Amino acid sequence: MLEIKNVNVEFKNQKVLNDLNLSIEEGCILGVLGKNGAGKTTLFESVYQSIKFSGNINWKDERLQRKQISYLETENYFYPYITGEEYLAYFLSKKESEITDIVKKFNLPLKKYVQYYSSGMKKKLALIGMLMLDKPINILDEPFNGVDFEGVHILYDIIRQLKSENKVVIISSHIIETLFHTCDKIAVLQNGKIEKVYNKEDFSQLNTLKF
Repeated sequence: MLEIKNVNVEFKNQKVLNDLNLSIEEGCILGVLGKNGAGKTTLFESVYQSIKFSGNINWKDERLQRKQISYLETENYFYPYITGEEYLAYFLSKKESEITDIVKKFNLPLKKYVQYYSSGMKKKLALIGMLMLDKPINILDEPFNGVDFEGVHILYDIIRQLKSENKVVIISSHIIETLFHTCDKIAVLQNGKIEKVYNKEDFSQLNTLKF
């Protein structure tokens, strides 16, 4: 289990996360829902340990280590003169046959420089790299942004595959229907805290909330 306990983050004397608590079981797909500026990305960066925070984040009763996490950020940076093929060569994987199938489905021009990719193509390439890391905890910050209709359905398949491998998947999306379609639970982040966690049978209640 991934356990986030009493996590606080403060920027310029303003609290963004305020004694935030959250527990996520293995094999769970958790959506994080909140208004712009609610702290979703701050929460993800705290889990990824790329910013300073107070509190505890544990994985299987031990302190979480960054090497246990794959993180797909909202905006992905690539060196300008690198091909898709060269980018993927940086990643080691014990799932190469599975990744090959995904590459074929995404139909990316891997011989071309990434600087000529569309934003959706860059998102797909970053996603493949993330999957190749094969980590137990996977964070996807707005993964559906800029992805075409076909790519969205491939993403659904990938997320289901991660669940079948008993991995933790944490997703944010401003398109609430994508969370309904993929998640086992949805956590609402407001005022720097997780206000409530909804199970799948209660997702309809979220339609009454404003985000």
